Amino acid sequence: MAGIMRLRRLSKTLLKPVVIILVLGLVVGLFYAFPRFGSVNSPVFYKGPSVRVNKVTVSDKDFNEAYFRLMQQYGTYFSDDQIKLTAMDYVIGQELVKQEIKNRKIKVSNEEVEDLLYQIKLYNQIDSEEKMDYLIAQTGAGSLKGLKAMLREILAEQKLYAVLGREAQLEVDEEEIIERYEELETAHILIATTPEVTDEPLSDQEALKKAQEIYQKLQEGADFGELAREYSDDGSNKEQGGRLGRVPLTYFKNAFASEFVEAALKLEVGEYSAPVKTVFGYHLIMVHDKKLAQGERWEQEKERIEDELLANKFLNEKKSEWIQEQRVKHAKIEILDPYLLGYSLGQEGKWVEATLAYEKALKDKRYKKDLKTFLALAEAYKEIEEYDVALGVFARLPKEMQDNFQVDLGKADLYQAKGDLESAKKAFAAAEAKAGDDLNLLYQVLDKLKAAELTAESEALEAKIADLQDKIRQEQEELNRRLEEEQKKIEAEQKQEGIIETPAE
Repeated sequence: MAGIMRLRRLSKTLLKPVVIILVLGLVVGLFYAFPRFGSVNSPVFYKGPSVRVNKVTVSDKDFNEAYFRLMQQYGTYFSDDQIKLTAMDYVIGQELVKQEIKNRKIKVSNEEVEDLLYQIKLYNQIDSEEKMDYLIAQTGAGSLKGLKAMLREILAEQKLYAVLGREAQLEVDEEEIIERYEELETAHILIATTPEVTDEPLSDQEALKKAQEIYQKLQEGADFGELAREYSDDGSNKEQGGRLGRVPLTYFKNAFASEFVEAALKLEVGEYSAPVKTVFGYHLIMVHDKKLAQGERWEQEKERIEDELLANKFLNEKKSEWIQEQRVKHAKIEILDPYLLGYSLGQEGKWVEATLAYEKALKDKRYKKDLKTFLALAEAYKEIEEYDVALGVFARLPKEMQDNFQVDLGKADLYQAKGDLESAKKAFAAAEAKAGDDLNLLYQVLDKLKAAELTAESEALEAKIADLQDKIRQEQEELNRRLEEEQKKIEAEQKQEGIIETPAE
């Protein structure tokens, strides 16, 4: 149970295409916590129906997108049932959000979508069709139209969370709004004096002279970007005309050298500096844009930023609680997949109800020939101490499933719980025989034997495993010896043929 709860918590932050989250995280802080799925190439692993939310059946497409992303991230750590249940929880939450947006008549204008797209392109210096195609591919949007639809969804959710944040009486300090608003976009030309930047650094005097010559060119009307491409030693941005990107002012103050920061903040938009010395060399700095918390532009954007921060706060502090309240008090949730329903009920300890769900699953074409469903049903009956009924489940197995390791192990569990140790020993022995030399399966049997406190049988199996491990080790050593001999033989033949030349003394 702890494992699946951990998976559910992780899914809130990690289910996302990385690129769009990095992009949008700079524009609207809210977005980094929004899971977004790329559906264009997502394979179909699951066939529903899965769940119905307030009479709306979640599509297999939506379920598979969530399931596929979770499988990619957690498939090696959690069981398939845990991942499917987490995917179902996610799509239920998303459907509740969609329905709330519709009920509250929240709208997003084309202008808002275009503005956000512009910000994305600006922050990521997307200035070509190829770069835009790459972004679309990374988000899984499929097309520019698909990307805009994705942005419209995100903006609608943001608006909803801002409304819900106010209703929850959340507040945002003005300092937070200022910090979110203020930002700086700069460019520089660096003439380096340190080998940390370039393989051929100049002396301090040489670097200053060169920087002053470039400054003179600027004063004569030369283009800053062209000069950066020609002269700058900062290879990470010289091809972008020395642009360092748009960053929050607080980040800029903390991340850049103090001399650089001091000089840049004195410049107005469009101005450039004289050479500025830092530990890296001499910089010529240009300010492309500067947003400070003052003037008409600030007043126009202040309310929007407050909404973004409120939405972000609601998302982090209240959304899970809101979703749970909707599920318990207001929404009608119907899990249509009987197997997932049984698994979900079992996670809640509702084993009687789980048996009914699993029995229904055995009549479903998706599960009636699935061994896992029989095993889950037997386990559910075991939990309510209906041991004979549980054993009867194995009697109902199709013939081709009866001769199976997991069946014998399941029977052993049941006999042990029932107190029939002799039958349990026989079932454990049958499971061990089917395991053969598979160490993984043998260890499963050993764990069960120890849990059943069958000491003699445990010790015998431990000895068998030790012998098997020793045998495997000896076989590996023999294989390595033969490979080594073969390699030496090949090298000797190559020397005789003159293929390998020995170095001259």
